[in-house]
Amino acid sequence: MDFEVADFSNAAEYFGGAGKGDWLEIESILHELRLQLQPSGQDGIVGEPNFDPKATNRILTNSASLLGWEKVPVPVDLKSAFGADWDAGKHATLVEWQFSNYPFLWNNIIRSQVAARNSLRLTGLTSPPEALIIVTKSGCLPASQSTLYFEQARAQVRIVSEALDLDIAIRLVGLNVPVGETSITADWNTYPDHRSRVVLGSTSRDFSVSWTRRSRAAYPIARIALR
Repeated sequence: MDFEVADFSNAAEYFGGAGKGDWLEIESILHELRLQLQPSGQDGIVGEPNFDPKATNRILTNSASLLGWEKVPVPVDLKSAFGADWDAGKHATLVEWQFSNYPFLWNNIIRSQVAARNSLRLTGLTSPPEALIIVTKSGCLPASQSTLYFEQARAQVRIVSEALDLDIAIRLVGLNVPVGETSITADWNTYPDHRSRVVLGSTSRDFSVSWTRRSRAAYPIARIALR
């Protein structure tokens, strides 16, 4: 799958050096990922193709696990503030598949920064965390309302990095469809209801893509339709 990257807090140096092997593994997983779509349940666009965060999360987790990336528990004394775990981790790198509501971006960054600043030994890592990879989707992809998108996350992290003393390396990744693409093949997933994580069916389908711009968006929007 196509994606773009934004680096903060010397992430380019880290993933070009000590973390190069870690990034190459995550990069290979992302390249092999196929776009996951599901019927929208939103008023006005019911049934239209939407980005499927559940299937995408599951596939990334399973693919990463095959390469030795496993969930990393949040230390007990931090769980009440920051939740149960990171989606994946290995060596000194933490990974989050961040497709949920946008406030969770800062939960993920802050808890990772706390662990790095305090040199915490996290279960599953061989040394205290030095880097965080956050995988999200581009705003070009149709998705549920209030979910995080790459361009928003990039703007927020850029502004906050200038104001706060963040020192954990952060690589932000945005899954996207290349601008100008007119057709794609993706997995079309259906569920019993919008809350369910149990897939009723998954088939490879061809979709047409057209492009438009919204007045407040600085990037083109992909309109995806079943052929």
